[in-house]
Parts: sequence; structure tokens; C-alpha cells
Amino acid sequence: MRLRLSGLASERARLFLLSLIVALTMWYYVVTVVNPPERAATASLLVRNVAVTFVGLAEGWTALASPRSVDIEMRGPAGLLPARAPDVRAIADVAALDSGAHQVPLRIQIPVGITMVRALPPAVFVTVVRPQ
Repeated sequence: MRLRLSGLASERARLFLLSLIVALTMWYYVVTVVNPPERAATASLLVRNVAVTFVGLAEGWTALASPRSVDIEMRGPAGLLPARAPDVRAIADVAALDSGAHQVPLRIQIPVGITMVRALPPAVFVTVVRPQ
């Protein structure tokens, strides 16, 4: 009789352990896959008056942008924002342009880990002047 009670208790312990493992597995699945925790807090930042810089300008040539500066909206982890002004650049590539007025899309450089939402305006008018 005692052996039989011992076996019954052992079987109950195994079933309890199996039930606990199944419950923990289901809990983990629900918490991580079905309803994952929110990601790290994100923040938005609007950097105003970022000066337009030029790349590819031939020696002696000059370029003027209109407008001269743009506003850039970014989003990223709160710990990475606010970005410092030198970390944000609006670049107009004028390498293939001849003298005259052109609309040039901007290439925005921002720190790694931050996403650019938009640049206002996304393009500028550039007047390129050949040296005389």
C-alpha cells in the first residue's frame, strides 16, 4: 500500500511539473509573440534652419540655394535625441549641373539609429555660377 501511495505521489508530481511547463510556455508565447512589449520610447525632433551645403562644386564656381536652410523632422530612441546641429546636414549635389538655375533634391545626413521623417522643403533651387 505504501509503495502504491509513493507511486501516486510521484505521478502527481510529474503531472504538476508537466502542467507548469506547458503554462509557462504558453505565457511566454503570448507575451513575446501575440502581445509583445512596446519598444523603447521614441521621440520626435524638428531641427530648424539646417544650412544647405554643396558637394561636387567645381573649383572657382559658386552656388546659391533658395531657401538657404531647411527644417528636418526626425524620429528615434529618446536617448539618441536631441541630435547636435553638426550631426544633421542637408546636402545638394551639384556635380553634374551646368551654370544656371536648377531644382536639386536634398540628401539628408542624420546620426545612425535615427529615422528622418521629412525635410521641409525636400528640394531647393540652386543657382550655379561659372567663374568669369
